[in-house]
Amino acid sequence: MNPKALVILAPRFEEIEAITVIDILRRADIQVTTAGTVSGPINAARATRHLADSELDAVMDQIFDIVVLPGGGEGTANLKTDQRVRDIVAAQRS
Repeated sequence: MNPKALVILAPRFEEIEAITVIDILRRADIQVTTAGTVSGPINAARATRHLADSELDAVMDQIFDIVVLPGGGEGTANLKTDQRVRDIVAAQRS
C-alpha cells in the first residue's frame, strides 16, 4: 500500500511550496490529497487560483502518513489560526 500524504492549502499559500511538493510526492507514487481550509478556489501568494481535491472538513477523520503545510507569510498565518490544522498537526505528533 502506498503512503498517503495530505497537503493543506490555506489562502495565500506559497505556490512553490505546494505545487512542487505535490508533484514530487506523486512522482514517488505517494497518494496525495489536497484539502483547502476554505471552499472553492483558493487564492495563493502570487494571485494564482487553485482547486483543492476536497475541503479540510471532509478529510479530518482520515489518517495520513505525511502532512504538508505550504506556508509563505500570509499562508502560514492562515494555517496557524485554523483550529482544524492545529488538530491535525497535534494528532500527527502523537
